[in-house]
Amino acid sequence: PLGKPTRSSGSTPNSPLGKPTRSSGSTPNSPLGKPTRSRASTPNSQSPALGKLTRSGGSTSKSRSPALDAFASGLGLDIAEVNSPASFQVFCPPSTRAEDLDIDVSVPGGSKSIEIQEYGSGLFWCLYTPVAAVQHTVSVKVKGRHVPGSPFTADVEFANYTDECSAEGPGLLSGVTGTPCCFTVRRNESAKCERVRVRVFGPSRAEPIELTENPDGSSVDVAYHPTAAGEYTIRVALGEAQVSGSPFHVPVIKALRNDPRKVKVSGPGLNGGKVNELIRIFVTGEPGAGPGPLGVRMVGPSTPEISSDDSSGEGVEVAFRCCDPGEYQLFLTWDNRDLPDSPYTIDVRGKHRKLKPELCTVSGKGIKSGTVGEQAKFIVQIPKEAGPGTLEVSATGPQSPEPIDIQNCDEYDGAMQVTYHPTAPGEYTIGVLFGDLHIRGSPFSAHVTGDVVRNAKLVRASGSPLSTGRLRCNQLGTIVVRPGEGAGPGPLRAKLEGPSKAGLQLSGNADGTVRVTFTPKSPGNYSLHLLWGDGDSEIRNSPFSIKVVK
Repeated sequence: PLGKPTRSSGSTPNSPLGKPTRSSGSTPNSPLGKPTRSRASTPNSQSPALGKLTRSGGSTSKSRSPALDAFASGLGLDIAEVNSPASFQVFCPPSTRAEDLDIDVSVPGGSKSIEIQEYGSGLFWCLYTPVAAVQHTVSVKVKGRHVPGSPFTADVEFANYTDECSAEGPGLLSGVTGTPCCFTVRRNESAKCERVRVRVFGPSRAEPIELTENPDGSSVDVAYHPTAAGEYTIRVALGEAQVSGSPFHVPVIKALRNDPRKVKVSGPGLNGGKVNELIRIFVTGEPGAGPGPLGVRMVGPSTPEISSDDSSGEGVEVAFRCCDPGEYQLFLTWDNRDLPDSPYTIDVRGKHRKLKPELCTVSGKGIKSGTVGEQAKFIVQIPKEAGPGTLEVSATGPQSPEPIDIQNCDEYDGAMQVTYHPTAPGEYTIGVLFGDLHIRGSPFSAHVTGDVVRNAKLVRASGSPLSTGRLRCNQLGTIVVRPGEGAGPGPLRAKLEGPSKAGLQLSGNADGTVRVTFTPKSPGNYSLHLLWGDGDSEIRNSPFSIKVVK
């Protein structure tokens, strides 16, 4: 349905305490194009969802009487390399001692020696070195009882590395719980068609693992999400060969807690102010408040300018300037949680701006019609008599015609040229506002003709089954499909070929992505086809090969 353009409010989203930010509020004499985001309905389609992380712990076989409150995790329980140390961790109740552990690594014909290091608080670090490329069975018992998943089966192979790919970024050095850990995998020109595989082992599953491939294929951005503190092992491979430095060992610390109740707001600005004058408040975090971040948003008769400054070292000074009088609501959040007294009512006094948006006029073909795949343009004439204000343009229709570009027009004094790019035919609603008010005739209706423009190669999929190429029988596989800019309206269709049916389902998300889930019942090789649009166009890297094991 055609919607009216949304009205934006000044804000400094997620402005961290201690880092000054500028708001997205109105900037005098700087016209901004602010298109309303709309997406065409996508029947049975879901957008790229974030894939689930590899489950730590190797084999899924379970003991009948697992050790209470103890578990093991780490790369060494799942895979290892000949003549390279393999490690894993055992987490136990704090009172557990080394003599309570019975850990055995066995191979056909005997057992391997294992080193156990006690770190206190029930944490034990275990290390062994395989010398043969055969399966190793790892038995982990605490006080005579197997931990969940024990005995584990570790596949041992000869080390295989590649120099056609590298990995770097802060997510391979350290991390904080509750915060995405990010790094980038870069591929040489000759390796752009090879699939990047990432596996994460540690105290938590760190789900989802997100792999976002850049359009030119030169790199892949990776993000994982640890929820428990400890050391994580990150294995990064190009095809079957690991990149240099893999596996990476990443320490993750526990995030500090945030408490909005211990954040104080003060300053003369709480008592209001005057039009076109800076109104200031101060936000300070008392002991126990945590690191934030601070979020600021303000709504009222007009869109204010908002800025923040932490140079005093005692907190954040938030300043805002309002162009029209009236009551404004100031929303303050701490780590996305409202402060106890938020929103604050700010009374701004003074005279209304002498704005006359009715004096602004629009001309040009693009305000009434357009063609898919071609630029649509129109001119907004703003005479001096209209007063000081900001030009805003929004567009809604079958497919969001982003970007909307607004530039000064050299041919006419006081005129602005607006350009938008429709990608789907249909009726569009174009809102033109001056100083937060519609000009004469706004909103306008534009009829766009032509065929839908789609590009399946701009649609990407991510998720653990794709990054690892593996899944276990009866395990839920989750994939997220994300259409990039210029991909077109879809819809997404999926087909899974393999030894058994897998209950393939697609569900759309509010952010335009599509979530694909399936649960294979039988082991074997499966092929997942993801198609975009009404034809047979497969998305980037489709079809995907997935090996399902018992």
